Amino acid sequence: MSTKINGSLIEISLEGPISEKASLFEINLQPFKEIKINLSKVTFINSIGVKNWILWTCRLPQNAKLYLDECPFVIVNQINIVQGFIPKNAIVTSFLAPFLCEKCSHEETIKLSQDVHYFYASDQAAASVQIPENLTCAKCRGTLEPDFLLEKTFGFIKRTS
Repeated sequence: MSTKINGSLIEISLEGPISEKASLFEINLQPFKEIKINLSKVTFINSIGVKNWILWTCRLPQNAKLYLDECPFVIVNQINIVQGFIPKNAIVTSFLAPFLCEKCSHEETIKLSQDVHYFYASDQAAASVQIPENLTCAKCRGTLEPDFLLEKTFGFIKRTS
């Protein structure tokens, strides 16, 4: 794990598993108004990690914004399945989604980003998804298709802050 502090902003990059041993849970976040966490190198989260994550997010300052960047698909699943995994003031800015070539069964991970591929619900508009079309398989030049259920995966964007 690494951290970078710039005034009222803290940027945290996590690496490895989120478990009972994760040093993330020891960070005092009270002085910060913005908390950005890059999760691209997280390998998995176990049940104790989920419990500690929820307890940790409950201690976030109420006026702070939490930004989750490059979430592995396992984290997106937790966000959608576990009630309270992320607080109302949290935004998933991007996540790593699995795609599959139906022609050769090659799997690729594609980064999907807020305000490019998905849009949160707001007072003015409903949540929406724009999955990239015509993604080409690097192995056989076939077409990559999402290897996930759209409605289930993008459940988190329907929450309004």
